[in-house]
Amino acid sequence: MIAKTGEPIWAVGLMTGTVLDGNIDVALIKTDGERITDFGTYTLAPYPRSIRSLLEDTLDQARAWNFAGPEPAIFREAEEALTRAQSAAVKDLVESYGLTMADIGVVGFHGQTVLHRAPQTGRLGQTRQLGDGALMHAIL
Repeated sequence: MIAKTGEPIWAVGLMTGTVLDGNIDVALIKTDGERITDFGTYTLAPYPRSIRSLLEDTLDQARAWNFAGPEPAIFREAEEALTRAQSAAVKDLVESYGLTMADIGVVGFHGQTVLHRAPQTGRLGQTRQLGDGALMHAIL
């Protein structure tokens, strides 16, 4: 249930990095948008080995693609797999803290960066992140 404006809500944040340390960082806080009223809990949820291998292959193909031509087909498979894994990590953390998904007001999810090219003089930067917010919403 989402709280009235100004009332604190439970929020879950997710973080993963391009380095693929093998973990999904998941944190739970209660906030009114300005102040944190409860720090809740956090966990480092390991990706299953199969997904980690898939993401490693995806990163290799992303580097070969380098924003030129059609995206690699593996992006769709990896996007679904990582979204499902991160959704499971959210549910596990929330339930382990004694809450349900109905108690959560927002989930911050940016997906997984698979390719980043910093801006340079005369060239805009580009980033490709995989993550399906609609799928995560349906799962949670």
